Amino acid sequence: MISTEKSDFMSEVRASIAERTFIRIKFGKYKGGDPEFENAEAAILKIKNEDKLSFKFRYKTRDEIKNFETAKGIRLIDEITGKDFFSASLFTSEKDLTIDYSKKGKPILHKRKHSGNNYKDTQHNRVKHRYINSYAKYFHLLGVTSKDGKVLTGMYDKFRQVDKFIEIVDSLYRASELRGKDEIRITDMGSGKSYITFALYDYFENTLKKKVFLTGIEQRKELVSQCSKIAEQCGFERLKFESSEIYNAEKRAADITIALHACDTATDDAIVKAIESDSSIIVLAPCCHKYLRKKLKVPGTLRSIFRHGILEDRLAVMLTDGLRALTLESFDYDTKVFEFVSHEHTAKNIMITGVKKAANVTDSNIKNIKDLKSQFGIDDYYLDLKLKTK
Repeated sequence: MISTEKSDFMSEVRASIAERTFIRIKFGKYKGGDPEFENAEAAILKIKNEDKLSFKFRYKTRDEIKNFETAKGIRLIDEITGKDFFSASLFTSEKDLTIDYSKKGKPILHKRKHSGNNYKDTQHNRVKHRYINSYAKYFHLLGVTSKDGKVLTGMYDKFRQVDKFIEIVDSLYRASELRGKDEIRITDMGSGKSYITFALYDYFENTLKKKVFLTGIEQRKELVSQCSKIAEQCGFERLKFESSEIYNAEKRAADITIALHACDTATDDAIVKAIESDSSIIVLAPCCHKYLRKKLKVPGTLRSIFRHGILEDRLAVMLTDGLRALTLESFDYDTKVFEFVSHEHTAKNIMITGVKKAANVTDSNIKNIKDLKSQFGIDDYYLDLKLKTK
């Protein structure tokens, strides 16, 4: 027999969805038998102009997203509330409700005014979903997941990093002129083990339904051979890998160029290749800033601060990446520098992105570069030599 409290709660769920006041529902007090499971929540997600109830099931090492038609999603909420979960909280734009079950299974319904803490100013508040799928074959072949799609111990941070990267590229893509193209050409400079390379191909090809031509450039021949074999096993016909140094890579057309953790001036070589290929989007995660460090001369007024080696190292990093960003701007890219993933996941956390815009070079771009070089006694910063802008 269904209790009045449960019946009232489900009526509120149905009404909030029908009246479009539904924000999300969170489940707690899990009573199932899976020791890896933690909690669940659901929100409205618009897919191909149709509302879906998107459920996020959180495990210790992975998240699973499942989308249902609203009617089926409501039936699932009804089924698991009071059975698998002894607590469910409904948040709407007008009020909040929580149904709690005692140890004996007796429900108590709590109604409150809308707190506002769970509201986001969007057309539909969405469950944060993954841009990548842990069940993808390449993740298993690359040693990220088990055969059944569980992220392996020690690989969850890498999995989250890949997902965040795809999210960033997706946002840049939607802000660029590429969004109307049916074919996308991508070059990954220094693809390494190619976790991101495979995920990027999969996302554009199978999620965005674009015809993708992606080339991974990697100097280590054993990685090129391994990744080529995995691409073949996954049926990724237009994903290719080539063995080459970045500076010596074959000149090719590219709509998107990425270079993650290309050491020292290899990042600059990638920038040169991206500009030469007229890439609409450039994504960089630089590391090992050695070139400028040897040339840097700290001005007298700053020596008292930067007399410590570690601080001078950091100054060299900031100057190098700042000059890279200014250079991209001088070549008509809308440029941003930001933290990629928090320190707890990776120390290499600075990202530089550029999206091609209409030509708008200003004298201030060039003047700022010249002023910085003069102030810090820099005769060149490598990139200006390669681009012949020195």
